[in-house]
Amino acid sequence: MKQRESGLPFDDIRNLATNLPAMDADARTHTHGQLEKVDTVFSDICLWYSQCSGRSPAIHRPALTLFAGTHAVENRLDANQDSEKLLEMVTEISAGSAFINRLCHQHDVGLKVFDLALQIPVDDISEKAALDEKSCAGTIAFGMEAIAGGADLLCVAALESRPTLSSLAIISFLSGSDIGSLVELRGETSSQERDAVEQALEMVKGHQSNSLEVLRRLGGRETAAICGAILAARSQHIPVLIDGCSALAAAMVLNALEPGSLDHVRFAQRPGNEALSLVVDQTNIKTIIDTNLCSNAEEGVLSAAGIVKSACLLIQGRP
Repeated sequence: MKQRESGLPFDDIRNLATNLPAMDADARTHTHGQLEKVDTVFSDICLWYSQCSGRSPAIHRPALTLFAGTHAVENRLDANQDSEKLLEMVTEISAGSAFINRLCHQHDVGLKVFDLALQIPVDDISEKAALDEKSCAGTIAFGMEAIAGGADLLCVAALESRPTLSSLAIISFLSGSDIGSLVELRGETSSQERDAVEQALEMVKGHQSNSLEVLRRLGGRETAAICGAILAARSQHIPVLIDGCSALAAAMVLNALEPGSLDHVRFAQRPGNEALSLVVDQTNIKTIIDTNLCSNAEEGVLSAAGIVKSACLLIQGRP
């Protein structure tokens, strides 16, 4: 179906989400017939991969894309500590000396890191909207570059030292979860952090039916970019693995925007936090690893990729 043009940035995103290709039932049926057993976790992964990709499960070009963005509200509350830590993480990965570099080499996974204007944080969500509509839609479009160069399994996460107040605010608002139990994920927290999120939630009231507006008001660039990566992967029939709070926030935005838009997505590992685990279940996204294996999203999503690659070997070489 041809997409209509629009002068409104979010209308184009909505149109893209509405016209995502359907899952391939025929490919799933074909793979089902190749499997010796169909009641195992590996066989379930094979069937999911086939209906996402439209072909027999075989992974040759997996890719990991990490998005990094900064937030004015975090900088105000922690004297730029999170931003400085994030810059160190980006620098270490770019130099090839981080643990994630070694994991990618071990699993033969391509790695991209997108620095989303780290020196220009999104606005303080406790005082005003994080982004304007044009900037938010533009960042979603930029996130679509995650599939540039091709991939047959896309792993996506935000690079962050701990869950951002932004992602927790989106999760709380769209799921109805208590923000107090979510903010605890950040470790030692101050009353200022909780107050900041509660102020942000007050300013987004009345927009429950418009998830892109929620993203614009509460989201960081990394969350918007992950939305774009997920949409682009679906348009090219690429299965997606996600992990972390920012990726979960992005998934919730898309799930509210268009039911079925996450059928090609699986969560890498089940969150250790009970509230977050319930939110994952709300999105109907299955998990690859049914426990919390890694503390960092980038490590979790890559570990899950190794399992998906192994599962796809079940029927490789079969007629």
